[in-house]
Amino acid sequence: MPKKKQKYIPPTVITLTLPTPDADDTSQEATLLIQRGDLAHLRQFDYSGEMTELVIAIRQASEALTTLEAQPPVIPDAPTSKSANNAKNNQKSDDSPAEDEEPTIDVPLKKGTKAIRISRLKIVGGESDAVAYKQAAIIAGRLIDGGLWDGESPIRIDDVYAVSKKMKPLTDKDFSLFSLEDFVQVGSIEEEAPASTADADEEVSAS
Repeated sequence: MPKKKQKYIPPTVITLTLPTPDADDTSQEATLLIQRGDLAHLRQFDYSGEMTELVIAIRQASEALTTLEAQPPVIPDAPTSKSANNAKNNQKSDDSPAEDEEPTIDVPLKKGTKAIRISRLKIVGGESDAVAYKQAAIIAGRLIDGGLWDGESPIRIDDVYAVSKKMKPLTDKDFSLFSLEDFVQVGSIEEEAPASTADADEEVSAS
């Protein structure tokens, strides 16, 4: 009787990024990236040099990846070049002169820079210093290099320093394992306002 062909299970790849020990032996933040096939889970945890901390982090990350595999995220197909060109032409015809004159910010890319309209990149976490805006531009560049963002749709960053730390151990190739929403909020604040009002109306009606 022929043997039943077993389903191929891809290997599990775990990447640990541990902080440099300091003289005070205080716990510092470490990063663990676990990947199996096309899915991955990124976890940050406190590490003080104890092996048990690594074992717990690996176990928790493995459980999270298993949960993710049971309900994998749905990633929409990228728009075709024809539909993208049509959308771009429609947008150009609808744009007002004021939008054409909107100031831009230069976002550093792996190869050169890209000018992004300033309304497309917002910091909503309260940071307003020059360092935060520079960090936001670097985050935007990494999202573009990683293929998650086209530089046209509005995005909002809650905490530039937390997002930057989350991205630090990732390569451009690793970004294909995530969605844009894993790092930033998508859409402008104005776009979310009507939805929030509708939710509030439903709550009032229900009560």
